[in-house]
Amino acid sequence: MQKNYLIALVLLVFSLFIFQMLFTKSDKNKGFILFIIFTLPFLSIDIFPYFGNITTFECLTFLFYLFFYKSKNVEVPNGGLYFFLFISLILVSIIGAFNAATLTNETSIAIIQYSCIFAFAKIVVSECFGNIEFYHSVINALKVTLVFSLFFLLCQFIFGVNFSLEKSLNSNVLVLDVIRYPSFFQDPQKYAQFLSATSFLFLIKGKNTSHLPIVNLLFVCLSLIALLFTGGRAGLGGWCVGFFIFIIFSNNQFKIVSIIVILLLSVVVYYFSESFSMFQRSSVGDAYDFRISIWQDALNIFNQHPFFGIGIGNYSNYVSVHNPDQFWSSDNRITYFSHPESGYLKILTEFGIVGFILVITFMLFPIFLAFNYFRKSKDINVVLIISAFSSWLVGFYTVYSFDDSRIRIVIVILICLLITSLQNDFQKEISSNKKLLTQ
Repeated sequence: MQKNYLIALVLLVFSLFIFQMLFTKSDKNKGFILFIIFTLPFLSIDIFPYFGNITTFECLTFLFYLFFYKSKNVEVPNGGLYFFLFISLILVSIIGAFNAATLTNETSIAIIQYSCIFAFAKIVVSECFGNIEFYHSVINALKVTLVFSLFFLLCQFIFGVNFSLEKSLNSNVLVLDVIRYPSFFQDPQKYAQFLSATSFLFLIKGKNTSHLPIVNLLFVCLSLIALLFTGGRAGLGGWCVGFFIFIIFSNNQFKIVSIIVILLLSVVVYYFSESFSMFQRSSVGDAYDFRISIWQDALNIFNQHPFFGIGIGNYSNYVSVHNPDQFWSSDNRITYFSHPESGYLKILTEFGIVGFILVITFMLFPIFLAFNYFRKSKDINVVLIISAFSSWLVGFYTVYSFDDSRIRIVIVILICLLITSLQNDFQKEISSNKKLLTQ
């Protein structure tokens, strides 16, 4: 049975949603986006725990589209390509489901989850494109969510890790007396990915701001310190890759800021390294040995179903039959792995190579276009969003974090921000085309 306070939180979120939709006169599409971001910590709570992982987010999205959504005729760059990729991915999912040797309702749940996140992405792109002020409002809302996660982490330091929004904590929270703090997430690895990605947003200057406020640097440092408490080495590695991208393309002012951040972090690590779970975990070799056998099993599954995979959302059910050694035990309950300790292998096994290429195109094509835009505009904010997204791409190789609706929302928003970062060039192209037509 769900904890009573989780039920109360769900009721509160839905009450606030209905109140905002019915009694506020502001744009409902924009209001919905900001509502989703501000209530992000509570959006992964299961609404129908006995049916499957249908969360608060999916229900809110369905209600919004059913009663409050207003379609807007917005022409988005390469919108036709993204629509083609989406339709193709749906077809691949259907074919994979029909070809699956074993199938449960997890497939239908996964399709619902992906459909809702695509629907949300459509709203974000439509509202951010052509509206630079709202574009920055979305970024600021994500910053607020990160600050709340740090406050929640502080509460866990005071009251213990059982201070949580989850029904149960992941088994890796406490290993050999080493505590890995997850904040409002269930898995500290996912919190590490969240911190790694969103911390870069604090380096984005506001629309009318010439200098980066000192408080922003403070939150970048606090985010990195929190990252060390998660013990998420892949998340830290992802942040380093994102930071390296940022350093390469940033100007001298940002390079100086970056050096200050690194020096402050180095001092903290030098004097307090024994306090961080990042430096108390088992060796990297031990973690690799554990994962390599699971990765090999996943590659064998892919070789048996190379084109369209085993069916979206079907990994856990599949290994329970064909690879029954992939499980973990907690409180005398056996739970089969829902992913092969890698987000990319999860996609490869469930979607096959066809679906894998489609998903990777969804991820990398916006980065390619954003880099081209940066070469012309020299807009460092674009590089920071690329760095944020790239940090998640690195961390994703060790854990499939897309099974958490909150990670899905954050990453999809970053992709949407990359897509809409081209708006100035695209608007100029539209204007020039209109002039040519009128001549």
